[in-house]
Amino acid sequence: MLAYSNTPSSDIFERLHYEDATEIGVQFFIGKNWKTRQLIIAFRGTDSFQDFLTDMKFWRMSIPYGNSASKVRVHSGFCEAYQHFLVRDVIKTFIKDDVKDIYITGHSYGAALAMLCALDLQYNFPDRYYEVVTFGCPRLGNRHFAKSYNKRVVKTIRFENGNDLVTKIPPAIFGFRHAGIRLHIGFMRILGIYNLKAHHAQSYYQSLWNKVC
Repeated sequence: MLAYSNTPSSDIFERLHYEDATEIGVQFFIGKNWKTRQLIIAFRGTDSFQDFLTDMKFWRMSIPYGNSASKVRVHSGFCEAYQHFLVRDVIKTFIKDDVKDIYITGHSYGAALAMLCALDLQYNFPDRYYEVVTFGCPRLGNRHFAKSYNKRVVKTIRFENGNDLVTKIPPAIFGFRHAGIRLHIGFMRILGIYNLKAHHAQSYYQSLWNKVC
């Protein structure tokens, strides 16, 4: 909700920053709980044609950035979007000495950005505590990426709702793998049958609500 609102506000986290980088199709919210020294970073999912073009750039690039010797490969569209100075550089300015815990979340395209952000921050600020929760996350990198991510950002939950199509792309046949711990919600999965309705943020909200209630 924080990421999808153009005027986000929260009773728990004071708004520090809201970025709407329209030219690269990235929107995110940064908030802080001053009492508990917690920072939250929430990324918005695909909601524009620019975002769709980013989603389709699924050839892989290496990270750490520019290290050709690395076996880690990630979706180039997501990686290039996250590396933009309005995203990565801005986020890093809020990782102050008084920040103890960092919580990162996102839906769809935003889920992929959330995981890239978590891995990047853990690499550069390893003394902080990290938790990541994603919704409808596409596959993000190869098996070397998944192994590195799972080692560095242990507490990552990846929700999949019903037969959400987006969680199955890019195809595994292209070498893409998921990272994090998968938790399935919503209706029972049927092998080989997928849909986009289950991917909507409201569908995730409803499925989680039904599970809790």
